[in-house]
Amino acid sequence: MKFSPILSSLSALLPFAASGALVAHYPLDTDASDASGNGYDGSVVGGSVNFGQAGANGNTGTSAAFPNNGHIDVPFNSALNPASYTVTLWANASSTNGFASPITSRDDNPSNVHGFIVYNDNRGNWNNWTGNGVGVGTWDQLSGGPVSTDTWTHLALSYDAATNTKSFYVDGSLAGSKNTGLLYSPNGTVESENLHIGSGADSGGAFFFSGNIDDVSIWNTALDEAAILNIKDNGVASAIPEPTSLGLLALGCLGLVRRRRS
Repeated sequence: MKFSPILSSLSALLPFAASGALVAHYPLDTDASDASGNGYDGSVVGGSVNFGQAGANGNTGTSAAFPNNGHIDVPFNSALNPASYTVTLWANASSTNGFASPITSRDDNPSNVHGFIVYNDNRGNWNNWTGNGVGVGTWDQLSGGPVSTDTWTHLALSYDAATNTKSFYVDGSLAGSKNTGLLYSPNGTVESENLHIGSGADSGGAFFFSGNIDDVSIWNTALDEAAILNIKDNGVASAIPEPTSLGLLALGCLGLVRRRRS
């Protein structure tokens, strides 16, 4: 018996989010584990990262404090650097001195730059940098406005490869957007550098963030403003769709098909 048509029909019923899939989720409650189940776990490097601190709100659990150049490194994986993406996180900066990065995934090699960065920059603004893959230092910058210290701020950055649109959201609202061309080329195009939470540079050994970070997520699509606002208000876990009855039926039938084929 051939099951390909059945598989095709049932796959259409599976409860995948129409807006895309969650790639990684770092609640930062007790450790640097990836709560998505995809296995992109991080580890603490350098100084201290103190988990179990007060979180951004009641839907995010606890947070991690980054007091002394400690940071979290997640080994490079192309899935963490998709062509289209959304990154969301809560950040609570304790200062505005220099460039401080709550999250970085970049490679800045001798001939061109790739990836994304969020900075609490040297002008005291939130800033979303992306490398366009063309030349040295050609980082595109998109400001999110002033940093309020000792205050939780929700940040979300996205890039839509289909429309070449880069967007930056602060506290659930669009702070800026552009589609001028040559805005983003993924980390890993030339060099495969780790993802860093709480620090910057290719190595994670500079641009250290001082403050707290909570509920970090990476998605493989450019989420819209409504989805980002929902994540801000209700936490990353709320944005993962519950299985529908049709989806559960499809999963059960797929399991039956696999048993019959084995």
